[in-house]
Amino acid sequence: MDFALSRAKPRTRPAVRLKKARMALIACACITAGAAFNIARDGGPPREGTRAEVSLPPVAPTAGPGALEAPRDAASNSPNAGTTRDPALTIVELERLLEASDRVSRPRVLLEVLPTMVAQNPERIARFAELETDPQLREQLVRLVAQLWAKSDVDRAVAWITSLPDSPERQAARIDVSLAVAETDPTRAVDLRESEVGNVEPDGVLEAIVQRWAERNFESALAWTNARPASDQRDKLLQRLAYVRAAAGAPPEGLE
Repeated sequence: MDFALSRAKPRTRPAVRLKKARMALIACACITAGAAFNIARDGGPPREGTRAEVSLPPVAPTAGPGALEAPRDAASNSPNAGTTRDPALTIVELERLLEASDRVSRPRVLLEVLPTMVAQNPERIARFAELETDPQLREQLVRLVAQLWAKSDVDRAVAWITSLPDSPERQAARIDVSLAVAETDPTRAVDLRESEVGNVEPDGVLEAIVQRWAERNFESALAWTNARPASDQRDKLLQRLAYVRAAAGAPPEGLE
């Protein structure tokens, strides 16, 4: 056998160059695929037109309990943030904030954001409270808006409450307003409550207002009570006044 015939023929230089070119292309493709995988794994920059690009920024957390400043957005941290921003939330922002909270945290959220909103536009936030469909949230809104509004304008707050349909939150709001007004104007507070319950039947809220009034100005509370017509309600009020006198260690003089 002629072994010379079975010996492989040496490759030409063009064939070697072609093989090297193919290997280089394969290596480049592998590098590109690896980079694409890493970008996809790490999230990578959003493509134009995706939700990541057009979605709204999340609402920042509110400050601690009792704070009245509305949440600040991310723009306030930018180097160009130097202008004063309206601290009151818009209705849309309030809705978003309430949706992000649960039933346990909602009262705290409302206490933080409503004072500023009511101070700036009470009619707008009152209308929002009226239209709330969740019964529990509607009661919280109505009662707190009424209390806050009464601090600046009792007449308009009472007129708004009176315009509401008869409901548990309306009754509760009336009580809340009377108690809130009692802290600064007890005479107005007892008049408000008396216009609601009359001057005959006993009423625990009216008794509480008069007792608190007597603790700060006994003579004024006594004069108002003695001017009431004789009734079970008046008797209960006099009992509260006697309790205030006894707690102060004073004789029950002037109690008819």
